[in-house]
Amino acid sequence: MRGCAIGSEAQPAGKTWWEQQRTGLSRLIAVLAFLVVALTESRWELHQEPVAIFLFSIGLALAAVGAAGRIWCSFFISGRKDGQLVSEGPYSISRNPLYVFSCIGLVGVGLTTETLTYPLLFLAIFGLYYPGIMGREERRLEELFGEAYRQYRQRVPRFWPRLELYSEPASWSSNPRLFRRHILSDIWFIWIAAIIELIEGFRSAGMLPHLLELW
Repeated sequence: MRGCAIGSEAQPAGKTWWEQQRTGLSRLIAVLAFLVVALTESRWELHQEPVAIFLFSIGLALAAVGAAGRIWCSFFISGRKDGQLVSEGPYSISRNPLYVFSCIGLVGVGLTTETLTYPLLFLAIFGLYYPGIMGREERRLEELFGEAYRQYRQRVPRFWPRLELYSEPASWSSNPRLFRRHILSDIWFIWIAAIIELIEGFRSAGMLPHLLELW
């Protein structure tokens, strides 16, 4: 289960239809976003190229932070048995660190379009879409772990990390097969940024039209 303090392979009973379709819906949104990006041009690039370069550089850095953070989270959850509460490492400072790093990476991807419109739009989508998901996951975690999870919830913030709470074990084991599988999904910010840059190259070469200019 992503974004929660539980081993990622645990699949508790009682998942709603919405939760079961979440991955597919996220991919559909991503495809639609790609189509929109492919048809738009950055006004910063057209009129203020240094600003465009700055936005792209910051975006790439944030995308890298998002990918690295998700890999860090995956390392901790890929070594846990099904149904085991994880409350150390990144999960000691936030109950949903995967979502925290996803948010950072999403803003980064938006900035690689060299606009301010897309990161703000992506933030709005994230703010509307994910709080409900986190709430449903938390209710299921409370059903699974009872008092242990309630104590964890009282101690650790839901989203924004509290760095002073950080703790980690002296040693940690991880399942290599699961970890490799997680990495492929955790670095999606990087390859999306690369695809956006490829689209920009095609547009600069006159191979793709643009219908909109955005700041």
